[in-house]
Amino acid sequence: MVMTKKVPAHVFANLKGLVFDCDGVLLDSRRANITFYNYLRTGLGLPVLTDKQQEYVHMSTYEQALDHIIPKNLRRCLPDLLNNVERHIDYYSLLNLETGLLSMLDWLRQGGTRLAICTNRTDPMDDLLLRFNLLGYFTPVQTATNSLPKPHPDGLQKILQEWNADPYEVAFIGDSKVDGSAAQAAGVHFWSFKNISLDAELHVPGFEQLHEWLRNFSG
Repeated sequence: MVMTKKVPAHVFANLKGLVFDCDGVLLDSRRANITFYNYLRTGLGLPVLTDKQQEYVHMSTYEQALDHIIPKNLRRCLPDLLNNVERHIDYYSLLNLETGLLSMLDWLRQGGTRLAICTNRTDPMDDLLLRFNLLGYFTPVQTATNSLPKPHPDGLQKILQEWNADPYEVAFIGDSKVDGSAAQAAGVHFWSFKNISLDAELHVPGFEQLHEWLRNFSG
């Protein structure tokens, strides 16, 4: 487990590809997710999310989140709320691109490092990536619609297959236990992003620091 600013070179040895989770890694989306699910809860006459519920919905798929926080007898009322959600929430304005990400991605791509996404999102990703100038960086993009959701390793395994890469050549950057479990099951390295409580090979405090580590190793 590495938590110091001086990272041993072996952490980056043989690295040919990086896979990123989306929410909580590429994008700081916690505020957006909690605002959205609180809108659904309060619209149904339910109290706002508890701390535990916030943690759950932030790392789960949309359907898993609904099953967890919306009683089945109220699910029939969701379509009316969802049809009006854009009138009440400017979802994209609540999202923020992580500092230092784009410059690091440009540098990695120029150096030939493969880049992919493995997320439990179910909505189409192209619009989101386009909005934040990320379209074209990641191939493939695995979501809960084209692979089994994490912690199942299916998404990571499909990335390895498309890249024709061995697990030891790839690291997955995530921010939750679900991500760590998926990485372990796929046999790839797991790097924890802004979450020192996770069991990970590397704890990344931010992309500016990770970029510096990678540059120092390559130099």
